[in-house]
Amino acid sequence: MKFVRSLFISAALLCCGIASASPLTIDNAYVRATPPHAKNSAAFMVINNTEVREVQLIAVNSDIAERVELHNHIMQDGLMKMREVEQINIAPQGKAELQPGGLHVMFLGLKQELREGQSVRLSLYFDNGEQIIIDAPVKKIKMHKK
Repeated sequence: MKFVRSLFISAALLCCGIASASPLTIDNAYVRATPPHAKNSAAFMVINNTEVREVQLIAVNSDIAERVELHNHIMQDGLMKMREVEQINIAPQGKAELQPGGLHVMFLGLKQELREGQSVRLSLYFDNGEQIIIDAPVKKIKMHKK
């Protein structure tokens, strides 16, 4: 009986391991630290896709802000402006780079100051039904002087 039970548990663990093998991975995630009383911040990361089809990031959730949106920067009338986007496409066998000045996760209505050394929990939702939860460190962004 012990053998059958052990075999069943081993099979269940193997199945769980296979089922949880994700075609998506997240690298270099971080959230921008804020000065006191700032109401907005952003998160950046690289999303890797080993699928043979395109996958889309369709939503991000976190309890640090009233709203969390997917954004991009666009050039409009000679000015760089941020705009909300419905999804972020990750090419088959490719990656999407969320970075300052481009695609990013935007936190609107921060509930607290974000200080370097803290960590922010993010839940990322994809159109293939997958959810990935990460803890992203808060980092100060150094501005480059010209």
